[in-house]
Amino acid sequence: MMDLFPNAWTIARREFTQRVRTKTFLIVTLVLALVGLGFGLLPVIGKLIIGDQVTTIAVHSDDAELQSSTVAALRLILNASDEGATYDITAADDAAAAEAQVRSGDLDGLLTVTRGADDELSFDALTDAGPTDQRLFAVRQAATQVNIGDRLQRAGVDPAEAGSIFAPTEFGVTRTNPESPNIEEDFGANYVMAYALVILTFMAVITYGTWVASSVAEEKSSRVMELLITAASPRQLLAGKVLGTGAAGLLQYVAVAGAAVVGFLLQGLLATALFGEGGSTGLENLDLSVLLPWGIFFVGGFMLYAILYAGLGSMASRQEDIQQVTGPMIFVGMGGYFAAFVAMSMPDAGWAKILSVIPFFSPYMLPMRMLLSNVAPWEWTLGALLMVLFLAGALWLAARVYSAGVLLYGQRANLRSAWRAVRVAR
Repeated sequence: MMDLFPNAWTIARREFTQRVRTKTFLIVTLVLALVGLGFGLLPVIGKLIIGDQVTTIAVHSDDAELQSSTVAALRLILNASDEGATYDITAADDAAAAEAQVRSGDLDGLLTVTRGADDELSFDALTDAGPTDQRLFAVRQAATQVNIGDRLQRAGVDPAEAGSIFAPTEFGVTRTNPESPNIEEDFGANYVMAYALVILTFMAVITYGTWVASSVAEEKSSRVMELLITAASPRQLLAGKVLGTGAAGLLQYVAVAGAAVVGFLLQGLLATALFGEGGSTGLENLDLSVLLPWGIFFVGGFMLYAILYAGLGSMASRQEDIQQVTGPMIFVGMGGYFAAFVAMSMPDAGWAKILSVIPFFSPYMLPMRMLLSNVAPWEWTLGALLMVLFLAGALWLAARVYSAGVLLYGQRANLRSAWRAVRVAR
């Protein structure tokens, strides 16, 4: 490794300064930092713009007593949370007028309640809400509870006693490892964090990996590479390109991630200042300690992808060929991205644990699983060791491709030529 320096360091410094001193880099970094800050403050901004959204629902029934009791029950069930009323339930004596209000947007929905010949209740909702709308799901659940309460009353159960039947069941979880963190607490916030880290990792791998490959192809197309190759070895050029361009990309990403973290840290104070003590957004207590292991594996994974992107980029003689030669790495990055999203619903699955220690997937999988499940220490250790081994192997492989690729001009860039370069390079 010592033969890489000082030439590799000189090349890296040149690549880094060329990138960060441009007005485009500064403007884009500033814009992305503002986007990151906005992302961190998104819950507060959304609540400030939308406010406390109230869902208005009218209830109609030909049976006046059934209509009145249903309205009272739905108000009690839907507004049972401590965050205040979010559903305005009213009685609609005129069904046609209420339907017209729903179609005009003055009402969010009309719930028609009927009692059949068998005394069973049936509900029909008129709304433009989609099948995955959480409000429609909540109303459906509330209607089910109303129906069960009606059945109990017809069966002779005292209404006062029926309340105890629906009381929440005490349910505790005892983990086999007493030192494991309590994942159930703030699970929603952790899910949001896992979602964000997976997206950030994918964007960095694709965006800045392409940066590295384009940098190599740019110097080949301008013939600058022919001069550089006389002053430094291909391995030194490769290391310099990866370190310099990668450092510029990471600097930009640190600005974005740092702004987002500041936003997350400030949203609790802003929510309290703007909306009072009840203005919680539910994300103030995000566990930011995961950023440390994520950062370590993110840098390792980023360098792994960047090294291979640089090797493949050396096979392209024109910028137009970059997408073609880097296609395999794009698909690998997308594989990790989609695997992480599937694993978010089953973080303890066997295949998810296996992919978590494979370096191409571990930057996505391990931090995500840390937020949504429990990652054993041996998984972190094995993932780190394999990352080091893969980095060494990728550097060896990419250097061989780079050694032959930087001297290939006018040839069609494909995997066959890359394999030939690996076999003939010295």
